[in-house]
Amino acid sequence: MVQRSVGLGPPPPAVDRAEIGGRLERARAMMAEQGLDALFLTDRDNYYYFTGHRSAQFEHKMRPMGIVLPLVGDPAAVVYSRDVAAVTRATGWSSVRSYVDVPFPLELMGEMLAEAGLIGPTMKVGTELGTNERLGLPIADFMRLQTELLQGVQMLDASPLLRELKLRKSPLELALIERACTISQIAWERTCELVRPGVTGRDVAETLTIEMLKLGADLTHPGKINQAFGLDHVYRPGEALWVDYGAIYRGYNADIARRAIFGPPTDEQRRQHDLIYGICETLIGVLRPGARASDVARVCNEQLERHGYPLLVGPKRVGHGIGLLPSEPPSLSLADDTVLEPGMVVTPEPRIDLSSTERLHVEEDVVVSAEVSAGHRRLSAGGQTLMVIPC
Repeated sequence: MVQRSVGLGPPPPAVDRAEIGGRLERARAMMAEQGLDALFLTDRDNYYYFTGHRSAQFEHKMRPMGIVLPLVGDPAAVVYSRDVAAVTRATGWSSVRSYVDVPFPLELMGEMLAEAGLIGPTMKVGTELGTNERLGLPIADFMRLQTELLQGVQMLDASPLLRELKLRKSPLELALIERACTISQIAWERTCELVRPGVTGRDVAETLTIEMLKLGADLTHPGKINQAFGLDHVYRPGEALWVDYGAIYRGYNADIARRAIFGPPTDEQRRQHDLIYGICETLIGVLRPGARASDVARVCNEQLERHGYPLLVGPKRVGHGIGLLPSEPPSLSLADDTVLEPGMVVTPEPRIDLSSTERLHVEEDVVVSAEVSAGHRRLSAGGQTLMVIPC
């Protein structure tokens, strides 16, 4: 029996109207600075960020949903008819238009924006046109909306604003990410108790997914799982099991990597694990307010060079931010000089490829913090342990 490294504890509160209101207030301050009259958002994660409403309709490209957040005035939404009550309950917004089914009536989007006064070439509306953002509308619909229904309103790239807004997590967001991390770790420990030599990569992925679901991971998208071997690989005694994975909890991601050995580890396998976790610990020590994302990559290269392994080159990352996506800014790379600030969540993850299927790689999730002397707080735990799977 494996002793649990962490306990699950009570769940954090749900995203509520106070949280949503704070996000909208910060967004409006940025909109005013950038001269934007509104934000028009159709991406699933941006919709959820500002409404607290998660909808299965984003799985259907034929059923777009969208919101408008004016600089002045009330927000509004266009949603699938079955979601009206849920989004109204979540937001308290009085203007929620709906449609029955396909084909999607684009005119509803035009009416929503026009009601907010966003018509004509003098209006500047930020939307999801740039790096790391995606439109939830077909390009043809987006162009028709701008040129025909809104009389040439200026649609501008809001990706820098959205990046800045979501870069630093609120206390509630941190609690949701930490919960996802805890689910991930306990599910890993349970998986190592349940699997045995002879299982396939698919068996491992199924077991880990089921355990994350049992612990409260999101039902539709419980998380992501990567292994060094393919799903049809049969694990044998002495082989290493490496998993880069993470649960999703109420839309928020964990992203950690863990290692185990089928049977007693050799002295060399223990040495290798201690080496990679030692490097990870060194990188975590760099994380503090005022450090740069690139500092983490430079320290990683110092460690790799010291131990005789290939260095990171160019934009190759040794970690990244996480939140509503499993990979968000900043990038812990030589190419990213983002100054780390309190509330940023990053994932130091040094990796050494011993062969095409043998990876030394552990990953932890850490929030930069000004409230503790170390300059950071760990949201995940357990990577220091090389798990042993009984034969």
